[in-house]
Amino acid sequence: MGCSSGSSGAYRVEVVHNCLEEKFKAMMQEEEGHRSALFKNIEEHYKKLYSLSKELGISLEEPPADLSIIFLEKDLRDKVEKLAKKKKKERLSQLASILKQDVKLCGMLAEEPHSMTLQNIPSKEEEVSLKEHVLHLTQLKQQRLSSLKAYKKSFAHLMMQLDSEPANSLERAIFCETDESFLPLSLARLASVANTIQRLESQVQQNMREAERLRCRIRDIATKLELDEREISDFLHEYAGFSPNELKELQFRLDELELLKMQHMERFIVSSRKELREWWNKCFYNEKQQSLFSPFYSTIYSEELLSEHEEEIEKIKTYYYNNESLFHMVEQRHALWEKKLELEKKAKDPNRFNCKSTEFLKEEKDRKRVEKQLPKIEKSLEDAMEDYKLENGIEFLIGGLPYQTYMEIQIKEHEDSIQREKVKKANAKKQLLIQESRSSTRSTLTRSTSARSNSTRSNVSRRLNIPQSSFVVGSSEFKMTLRSLGDKDPFLNPRAINANSTLQTEMIR
Repeated sequence: MGCSSGSSGAYRVEVVHNCLEEKFKAMMQEEEGHRSALFKNIEEHYKKLYSLSKELGISLEEPPADLSIIFLEKDLRDKVEKLAKKKKKERLSQLASILKQDVKLCGMLAEEPHSMTLQNIPSKEEEVSLKEHVLHLTQLKQQRLSSLKAYKKSFAHLMMQLDSEPANSLERAIFCETDESFLPLSLARLASVANTIQRLESQVQQNMREAERLRCRIRDIATKLELDEREISDFLHEYAGFSPNELKELQFRLDELELLKMQHMERFIVSSRKELREWWNKCFYNEKQQSLFSPFYSTIYSEELLSEHEEEIEKIKTYYYNNESLFHMVEQRHALWEKKLELEKKAKDPNRFNCKSTEFLKEEKDRKRVEKQLPKIEKSLEDAMEDYKLENGIEFLIGGLPYQTYMEIQIKEHEDSIQREKVKKANAKKQLLIQESRSSTRSTLTRSTSARSNSTRSNVSRRLNIPQSSFVVGSSEFKMTLRSLGDKDPFLNPRAINANSTLQTEMIR
């Protein structure tokens, strides 16, 4: 019984000992875990403190050396939280400044602001997006300011050219306000400025055309009135611009000349007809086309007749300038064609080889140039004429004919001319052969007749007792003897001699 009780007590003691040992081991493991966690937290806190102090630009304070691990972790944790709050505050302040800048730029440029707010701490992505938006607005502001500066410079130049002043609030703002005070710099407002510049540029162009028209009319009328050229030149030089005031002066002078023109109507109509004929020639009008303008032949000189001539001149000038490229090509082709004819004529000249070698080489160079360029310009003309027909629905006429027909006729006439020249040369050669044959026959007859005439003269001289020496051919004594004896003796009559010679020639034939 006693033994049993002792064994049981020992057992219980062992059980208790084992239980306590296990509890102690568990506590040790738990404490080791806490200790490892504390060391890990301390390491992380050190890293955060180092990073935060670097970002905030402050020095890192070392904790007291006598602190336990628990108090060291708590001290580092408190410092991290303190610096994190400070960083958050600074970050929010920085973001607030950026947002303020964003709102200001959007107000200046009339653009939508960024959607980010500071009610919650923005994420890194939102912060980057905000900064990019502000950067975009800054660049946009610079671009629009550059455009505004260019517009203001153009505006000032145009106003100076037009000798004018700002007419509305926008123009006054462009002219007077500084670049930074010209708000808002919206796309719509800049578009209005651009439209204003465009309108003023159009006005300048219109004034320039009107001024040029007035000057041309003044020169034209002054020339036809035979006024002092120096006086007109000085006047036009004085009013060489195109401001409204200068246009008024030009118009006033033109009105004066128009009154003078009415007093010299016939001279103006004659001069207009001369000018009209020049334009007809430039446009290659034939007589039939010219005759369609019946006022050209009227002898009733009136203002209406002059107006008809001036309208016809403007009409044909417009036609010429609208198709100037075509007429230029026609003139090029005409010049090459004339050069070709000239070279062909030179090639037929047998004396051209007697010229200097430089002239001969130049002639050959011109011939090669014409042979190369003429087909090209003719092909270009054909294409251009086809385009004209497609665009206008009618043929482009030269000399009253479609240009293709005109060229074909010109080429055909040239070929016919060459053929006629060949025939003419052949006939001339044939005629020359006939003449040479006849000359040979006449030479034979002349020698025969001369011998008979000498025999006859000898008989006559013997019968009339005239010395033989008196019949020297071409001598005055022979001519006098024939004149004195011709009426007495039919044989000595020149007509009889000629008839006799003709009869002999016919008999020989």
